[in-house]
Amino acid sequence: MKNFDALKWLCLLSLIGFIYCFVFDLGYFFLFFDFLDLNSEKNNFLNLIIENLDENDFKFDEYLASQLRSLYGLRIVFDILAMAGVTLMYFKVKLGWTFYWIFQVAYVLAPYIFLNFEFQASWPYFTGIALVMFPLFNNMIHLVYVLLFMSQRAQLK
Repeated sequence: MKNFDALKWLCLLSLIGFIYCFVFDLGYFFLFFDFLDLNSEKNNFLNLIIENLDENDFKFDEYLASQLRSLYGLRIVFDILAMAGVTLMYFKVKLGWTFYWIFQVAYVLAPYIFLNFEFQASWPYFTGIALVMFPLFNNMIHLVYVLLFMSQRAQLK
């Protein structure tokens, strides 16, 4: 444990976080495959998502389901590539930092680019389906980790 410095702790915590994100992204990816049978008991969670979208004046349809499937598939790829960056940083390889921050930022920005995101004239209000599905606050942890790893960047070779 003597050699387990701050960088390695960050790598361990980030790896745990990405495994968590990977599992949930995979679950959402498969959730949107079987969206037509909304009355089945297994789709209670999907019904909650649809109700949330309806409350915010968005319609859930086949096009949106395919967009969400594609987005979650892309996020799974980002999870894997960011985990590769974390693994490289664990072994103090500087290339890992580049992998990590690029795919962390892409992970945060992908829903807002991939789905509808609009600015409304009355600041600070934003609208769009991306904000309903992926609130900004939930994505901030990824950016916090980028800053934490930036503080440890001097340890990378």
